[in-house]
Parts: sequence; C-alpha cells; structure tokens
Amino acid sequence: MTKTTTKANAAAKQSAPSAALMLLGYDENQKPRAARFPAAEAELVTKAAQIMDLKVYASTTDELVALAKRLPEGKLYGNGRGFVPNVRQSLYSEIIVTLAGEPKAAVGKDRDELPVATGLPRTWDDLAPGHLVIAQEALEYGWWEAIVIGRNGDMFTLRYRDYPKLPKFVRHRNAIALISPPAE
Repeated sequence: MTKTTTKANAAAKQSAPSAALMLLGYDENQKPRAARFPAAEAELVTKAAQIMDLKVYASTTDELVALAKRLPEGKLYGNGRGFVPNVRQSLYSEIIVTLAGEPKAAVGKDRDELPVATGLPRTWDDLAPGHLVIAQEALEYGWWEAIVIGRNGDMFTLRYRDYPKLPKFVRHRNAIALISPPAE
C-alpha cells in the first residue's frame, strides 16, 4: 500500500503545473530578454526585476507553464541584480500575446503608470509622449493600440493601451502607424 501511495503522490506532482515566475523586458539594445525563476523566490525576483527594469509574471495557466518551460533559467546574484538572457523575438511575442489574455499574471506593483492618451498626432513631427498610435508586435500577431511614453529620434518607447501590465517596449518609426484624426 505504501508503494501505491508513493506512486500516486509522484504522479500528482508531475501532473500539477509547476508554477514559475517569468521576467520579461528589453535590454539596452532593444533585444527581448526573458527567463524563468522558481515561484518560491518571488520577493527576490521582484526586487531584481525592479533594478533591471523588467516585469514579473506568474505562470498561472497550463499554457503559461508550457511557455515558461521554454525559457532559459535565470540567475540571481548577491548584489540584487540577476541574469536574464536574450530570447528569440518569436518566443517573446508568443508570451506577450498569451499574457494579454491573463491580466492577473502580473506580479508586484507597477512603478510607472500608463499615461493617459492626450490625442492623435497629425504628423510624425508632432508625435510626442501621450499620443495614441498603432504598433506592430510581430508579423503573425499584428498591430495594436499603444501610447507613446518616450521618443528618441526615430525610436519610440511605447506601452500597449489595452494591456498596461505588459512591459513597455521600443519600436522604430517604421513599426508604428499614426491614427488619422477625425476630420474637423
């Protein structure tokens, strides 16, 4: 009877989704980076994410658990920082699209709140923080409404309007479309 109970417990552990935390964001070269961490280290991971300007998400569904398993394991260091390697854009986009349907997956407080959209720019020269635009996530996932957070020449820092808990991202002017303002 002990062997049967032990086997049943082992099978239950394997079938239950193993919760993991995912850190997501972009590095200084605007390359996507992501890693998975054990859920038991939530407090340390959240602190490291704040230092590295990344977002933390819990794998709350079977689909998110499967995606988390595809991510490399991250490392935490004694100085409070961590190692989060670069990942393929296709995997990053797949995770972002999945997280968009799971608003409760975000862990921790959001330090930078989404600015209120201030309107629609008429020209590229008028485009400034607060304006609403359409930004491309990836070819297979299409274009989504985003609010401009910052501008540096032809590079724009954006946040999705309808998904404010997703990480901010940077796109070149060629991956952004202006929304035509209504005729006066």
